[in-house]
Amino acid sequence: MKLDVLRRYRAQLEEVLRMDLFILRQDLQDAEAISRQLDAHLRLTTDAYLAKAGEGVALDEFLVWQSMVAAETSKLAAARQVEGRLRKAWNQKQDELREAMQDRRKLDRLAERMRQQRHLVQHRVDQIEMDEAARRASMM
Repeated sequence: MKLDVLRRYRAQLEEVLRMDLFILRQDLQDAEAISRQLDAHLRLTTDAYLAKAGEGVALDEFLVWQSMVAAETSKLAAARQVEGRLRKAWNQKQDELREAMQDRRKLDRLAERMRQQRHLVQHRVDQIEMDEAARRASMM
């Protein structure tokens, strides 16, 4: 039956989307952890620089600190971009999964209605046969 094949295909598609979503969620969690680490490291570097700057800093030392802060800021920005892309992909995959689940439920409801309709038709056929048998029996 073609509907059963389609239902199985939709269930498989849903399962693939669930696995993709799971993998994306893990990647997103990793990216969030990296961003938090880089953010914490940048704060530590900034705090250390501010403490050092309070004592006075030579120009060459200032340039080293500025370079470190710029590099860490750049790494943090790149990590946040990766995190943003992963979050967008995760949200999109969630939408795809939600749509696939809705499609599968529609097919399941259609299959159930068809099953009920077949059952109703069979019941009617059985009833007609019993009525015909009863009519024949009453004629004898």
